[in-house]
Amino acid sequence: MFGDYRSRCRARGWRFSSVAAFVVVGALAGCAKPQPPSVVPHVVRFSAVSPGGLDFDVQLQVHNPNSFPLAAEAVSGTLYGAREQKLGQGTSHPRDAIPAGGSRLVTSQVHIGWENVTALAPLFAAERIPYEFRGDVTLGGESLNVTLPFTLSGELTRSQLLEAGWRGL
Repeated sequence: MFGDYRSRCRARGWRFSSVAAFVVVGALAGCAKPQPPSVVPHVVRFSAVSPGGLDFDVQLQVHNPNSFPLAAEAVSGTLYGAREQKLGQGTSHPRDAIPAGGSRLVTSQVHIGWENVTALAPLFAAERIPYEFRGDVTLGGESLNVTLPFTLSGELTRSQLLEAGWRGL
């Protein structure tokens, strides 16, 4: 009779120990160090050209590996033309939410003001204009705030610039 009682107590103790261990492991997992998100440049589309500068859309694929959501607070950067010529810089505040454990395409519209008028002439003279946008995206959340760099590069044709110019006027 006492032997049966002791075995039941041991079984209950084992169950209690298992539950306690599970709770401790769960609590430690909840306190895990935040993981850095990843950013993959997706596309840049020029939308307008004006005497004041260049407007374009920047799309970034952002993955959040954390158990809490993040927000894309700012996208900023500098536009360079051929031979590392600095054309201008700009910032946008998209405020897009990136879900916990998920990904989102963050789209922002950035206006690049012309830094000097001489930067305009080569853009309209060449058939193809190489560009590079060196920027960063600032992400914030519950316990993580981080700024991640990215680079978008490509070529813009004169006809694309002229078409964007008509939309910008």
